[in-house]
Amino acid sequence: MTAVGTALSLEALEEGFQNKIAALQICSDLRGGWKEDTVVEFGQLKQELQIIRQEIVRFKAIITSSKKDLLTAHTLLELMQGLCTRLTHMKTNLPSHLPRANANPTTTKVSPEQVVTESDKKNKTNQEKPAPKKDCGKSSQTPTISYVTVKEFNDVPKYLRGRLQYDQVNIAVDEVNKTLETKYALLRRPRAKLSEVDMKVVMACRQQENQETKGLYFVVDNDIKRWSGLKLDSNGRSIMTVLRTLKRLREVRGPGSLDPIHTVHEALSNRFV
Repeated sequence: MTAVGTALSLEALEEGFQNKIAALQICSDLRGGWKEDTVVEFGQLKQELQIIRQEIVRFKAIITSSKKDLLTAHTLLELMQGLCTRLTHMKTNLPSHLPRANANPTTTKVSPEQVVTESDKKNKTNQEKPAPKKDCGKSSQTPTISYVTVKEFNDVPKYLRGRLQYDQVNIAVDEVNKTLETKYALLRRPRAKLSEVDMKVVMACRQQENQETKGLYFVVDNDIKRWSGLKLDSNGRSIMTVLRTLKRLREVRGPGSLDPIHTVHEALSNRFV
């Protein structure tokens, strides 16, 4: 067994070579000079040293490669930790207005793009016929306004947004949609199934209709106060202004002391959202 094969450390390897050299020196002294077998022993030592040099070169290459891999691993670890932190923050701060898994599948979400496309198709097929008015009270579904995107919100002038936060606007969208659905669900109920209180509410809603609102889905301030949690204080008014700016709503001033009527913008083909 050679020193290269048995040594477990550099110190043990050095000690093994020192012992061999010392033994060879003693043999040389006892024999009275360097004999042929002693030269053979030194030749074997030389071969072992060459093997050691090759192994050292190989180990150096492995160490250099491992250092690079270690740096790459540290970089990936930092990226993964940052990603985990972001995902955890997103998970714990999900906006409350996002649709839930148990959301009502029958609710129709109408985006401005969809409304305009549908209107264009209808106009092409009915160019010579007058567009019929939609009877809101008889419709089986109530359209709802679409959520505001981050880009749309950021494009609203700062003097209109004030200190409003993005999620506040979409929470208000939920409340307006809730008001719409509740109001028109009540208007669609048969007269025989209405209580005295509900009948008074229905009559009040019918009285809100005029030439500007005929055939449209709309709500007034009292509807929002009655059927939603949206407060129409200064903050709530700012939100309604933002929704009108983004063409989600159009305000129609009623005659006399009638509350402002919130209906769809004209660009959306008179469909309320």
